[in-house]
Amino acid sequence: MPTPAWDDLDAFLSTDDFAVTAVSENGPSFSLIIEEQYFSAELGTYDMNTANPWGTAKASDVASLKKRDRITLTQILGDQVIPCGVFWLIHDPEPDGTGMAVLRLSRSKNDA
Repeated sequence: MPTPAWDDLDAFLSTDDFAVTAVSENGPSFSLIIEEQYFSAELGTYDMNTANPWGTAKASDVASLKKRDRITLTQILGDQVIPCGVFWLIHDPEPDGTGMAVLRLSRSKNDA
């Protein structure tokens, strides 16, 4: 039986589509799909808005990352390298059993 096309994780994480390039301070670069969901919570008379960013990458690419590691994101458009931000891991990578792993991220190292 042939392998389904979606089993090719490198094609899924192509930087030509949705992924950006991430570089950890302690390792090589890897492809990452970043997502950021916003929450709004009402605490009595105070409304608090917060972000919950996370990324998805190949588990084998992020196996050496640990909580509080810093990663820098860039996107390549043509011959331009566009900085996309710096994040810190707030937990160790969480493999999901499919060859992918979720990275829980923070924009501030103090949140780690």
